Amino acid sequence: MDYTAVVEIGCAVFACISGVFAYLWRRSESARDRTVDKNTADIDSLKTDLAAYKLHVAECYVTSNELSKAIDSFNRSIDAVFKKLERIDEKLDTKADK
Repeated sequence: MDYTAVVEIGCAVFACISGVFAYLWRRSESARDRTVDKNTADIDSLKTDLAAYKLHVAECYVTSNELSKAIDSFNRSIDAVFKKLERIDEKLDTKADK
């Protein structure tokens, strides 16, 4: 029996299977590329939104250092008011009735 025909048929089947596999491979690669491009665009959009939000927060909200400085200043002012009230109270206590 001549094996040439069997080898030729085997090669033809292998070529068909390889062609189908190559087609499916290219199709999946193009789908992956489209997904990567879409996700890249979405990530870039999110980066832009995050940068805008960071700018908004920096412009509108106070930092903890500024807040602690403001509270310290307020506490010093309140202490000064209480010292003056104590001085007034001492003056009133030492004043003789006429």
